[in-house]
Amino acid sequence: MFTLSRKLKFLKRTIKSFSKDHFSGLELKVQQAFKELTACQNSLLLAPSPILASREKEAHRVWLNLAIAEERFFCQKSRVNWLANGDLNTSFFKRMVATRRSANLIHYLLDNSGRKIENHEELANHCVGFFTELLGNGSNPLTQDDITRIQAISTFSCDNEMRDMLVAEITDEEIKSEFFNMPRNKSPGPDGYSPEFFTYTWSVIGEDVLKAVKEFFLSGQLLKQWNNTAITLIPKKPNADKITDFRPISCCNVLYKVISKILARRLEHLLTLWISPSQSAFVKGRLLSENVLLATELVQGFGQKNISRRGVLKVDLRKAFDSVSWDFILQVLLAANIPQTYVNWIKQCLTTTSFSININGSLCGFFRGANGLRQGDPLSPSLFVIALEIFTRLLEKKFDDGSIGYHPKAKDLKISSLAFADDLMIFYDGKISSLHGITSVLNDFQALSGLAMNREKSGIYTAGLSPQESIGTMSFGFLNGSFPFRYLGLPLLHRKLRRTDYSPLIDQISARFNHWTTKTLSFAGRLQLISSVIYSSVNFWMSTFILPKCCLSTIESLCNRFLWSADITKKGGIKVSWQQACLPKSEGGLGLRNFRIWNKTLNLRLIWLLFTNTSSLWVAWTRYHRLRNANFWNAKPSDQHSWIWKALLDLRPLAKRFLRCKVANGKTASYWYDHWNNLGPLIEHVGSSGPQLMGIPDSALVEDAIGHSGWLLPSAHTRNSTLVSLRDVLLETQIPAVSLGPDTYHWSINGSSSTVFLSKQTWEELRPVSIVKSWAKVVWYKGHIPKFAFTFWVTHLDRLPVRSRLAAWGINTPTTCCTCNREIETRDHLFLHCDYSSQIWSIVLSRLGQPRLNFTDWSDLIVWLSSSSGSQSLTLKRLTVQVTIFSIWKERNNRLHNMVSTSHLVIFNQIDRSIRDSILARINRRKFRNLLSRWFTYE
Repeated sequence: MFTLSRKLKFLKRTIKSFSKDHFSGLELKVQQAFKELTACQNSLLLAPSPILASREKEAHRVWLNLAIAEERFFCQKSRVNWLANGDLNTSFFKRMVATRRSANLIHYLLDNSGRKIENHEELANHCVGFFTELLGNGSNPLTQDDITRIQAISTFSCDNEMRDMLVAEITDEEIKSEFFNMPRNKSPGPDGYSPEFFTYTWSVIGEDVLKAVKEFFLSGQLLKQWNNTAITLIPKKPNADKITDFRPISCCNVLYKVISKILARRLEHLLTLWISPSQSAFVKGRLLSENVLLATELVQGFGQKNISRRGVLKVDLRKAFDSVSWDFILQVLLAANIPQTYVNWIKQCLTTTSFSININGSLCGFFRGANGLRQGDPLSPSLFVIALEIFTRLLEKKFDDGSIGYHPKAKDLKISSLAFADDLMIFYDGKISSLHGITSVLNDFQALSGLAMNREKSGIYTAGLSPQESIGTMSFGFLNGSFPFRYLGLPLLHRKLRRTDYSPLIDQISARFNHWTTKTLSFAGRLQLISSVIYSSVNFWMSTFILPKCCLSTIESLCNRFLWSADITKKGGIKVSWQQACLPKSEGGLGLRNFRIWNKTLNLRLIWLLFTNTSSLWVAWTRYHRLRNANFWNAKPSDQHSWIWKALLDLRPLAKRFLRCKVANGKTASYWYDHWNNLGPLIEHVGSSGPQLMGIPDSALVEDAIGHSGWLLPSAHTRNSTLVSLRDVLLETQIPAVSLGPDTYHWSINGSSSTVFLSKQTWEELRPVSIVKSWAKVVWYKGHIPKFAFTFWVTHLDRLPVRSRLAAWGINTPTTCCTCNREIETRDHLFLHCDYSSQIWSIVLSRLGQPRLNFTDWSDLIVWLSSSSGSQSLTLKRLTVQVTIFSIWKERNNRLHNMVSTSHLVIFNQIDRSIRDSILARINRRKFRNLLSRWFTYE
């Protein structure tokens, strides 16, 4: 470890020197290089010569290298990871950097007395002092009684197989995969080395890195400088002015993070067995939406009169991750029979931490850590839920001994709480005595773990209490909450969603679109923002709720307006309908997803969970309270049921298309309602009179349809054709038996079955289908440049606002072509037949080796782009044509709106440069490797 650290330290000096010599003042160098390139190009146009051509070529090379370096620099600083490669988005990244800098810059802070601190040195001292107190002062060590108590409470014990897995030998491949699986653009730690540095230089430094990482696992000692941490302060709210208004995010060194990731990945295998179902954070297979669904069920009726007493305490844990005691974490691990070797590795990761605070770009202070889990350390999430598991056990013990009473709707399944990381909700019977028991557990947990409740920010929600009981409840000092309130970012309601409830989602999307940084995005960039960022924003809402039609319509309208005008307040200007944009690219669309259908698709997953998930609390609660005496397929909605449950029942016709049951022992499958044979659900095949005709109850399971000698069959003499076919199918069906194991459910699409939910394939099955467009491959060819392809797509659909179309819409505008001022400006004329365009095409087609080629109309151009005849590369043809169409349209708009015209030779020069740059950017791709030489063949 020491040898590698020393080499990296020496290398850092060299990199700094190199960067200073070649890339300092990068923005100015790019501007100067561009001016030099422009001057060379102008000289070349005035007096062409081999010398000037050589100079222009070199000037372009210098400018391109600097421009790419500038874009990468600002891309890294902007923290944007959703924007697709292909277009230079330097101006967008610059705006993002400026925005992030403005949002994160600390101009001043208020101390405890309200005094404003503005001086940088004072700010640094204030922040360092605060975090030294928070992270640098350890809690009192646990007593032997505390340790004994933890051991008694812990119910999980690591078996020998798990123990062997935790301390198994670390392989080279395991280490290497952690480096290469890290996002390249992640912030580096104090040593300045990003994940990208290690992956790009692996052939040189890989062997040393492997040895150093293995050294930790063999020696059990971690070099302290590997665990240095830079704390970056992220404001929790706008205009943050107190140190407590900032979230401390730890930027750890990449070498340490690899060790931490290896340890965390092994520990994660235990969490599904270790962590209670009430915790859904950081445990594989558990969904955040299930917590919201169950909480929604448990608050039903809170707004009604004459309801029985009940209460919910929403607990805010003060500085949760930063307050956890290290000693507590280690003792909990030992109590779970985790191997001592593994515990020692964890101890090294915790106890060798040191911190500096990043204040406006400067690292300030230095102090050793003494407690807390770092937000940014891969180990922290798993260790935190393990710590919180002790609270769950303490709470359950109080419920079991009667000190706390169960919420009326949670009593049967003994549900005491729901937790997602530090977001904690406790459900109880509303009694003051129970509230005393809850606060007692919280105090006990604080004494053990260091995690304290923030009473002033914790809210209590009650129903069915007398006025005297309400006064007693308020004496605890909690906030008196009211419905609806937000839980995990979603509204917790006992009624349907209203506009005011989903307005935060609309506001969030609008804020994204209205952000001034997005104004510089091209059409292709805006499309990428919608498909990546906006869909991610709405997915959590959509996977939990069936959103109202008016909500989905508003979201679609915002997306459509932003896509076409970058202004969500502007109506009109939409060139292609949202419905067509939501078709796959192969069918003539943009590959977006219709929000209504996607919403239903995600909610079908909840129905799938009801049949397949045996560990989910929400599933267990729903089966007990909604399906105990009913089958999902014939369950009747009630006025007392939640609006979410009613919405799921409305999706049953869709779910029937996909859910299949493979019968084994017949103890789970519904005889009449599940699709378990070739006839489909038997109730639909035979009819509603089937149970009476067959003498098999409506609620029967498949095993109930078996007699002493086999299947209970319809009479062999029946004339009912449906019963005859049922008899034939049953006689060919294997009789269920216990030895065959449990029944299993499958998600079946077009005859293909899966034991996991298939969201993408389900979407494909539900979405509107159009015919495959042969021209789509011409637009979206492999390696296409997004902005060129997008413009070509709109052009092909003939949706560009050429003057003939504007006149057809009734707009009073001249119809003559903007470039030749003679003919009517149509798509085919502007791009193919105009004298100005023809001059450009003459040069372009000559460079493609086909100087005599002419296109009679647009379809003729598409046919040529689709044809692979001849020696010319299809990729080069398509790239060249798309760049040409884009350039002509840009020149037309320049003439119309800016009164600036450019000669066809200059336009071709721009086309030539765009083609060269596009090929160079993709030179490592197979289809682009020889394109540059082909482009130069007929130069």
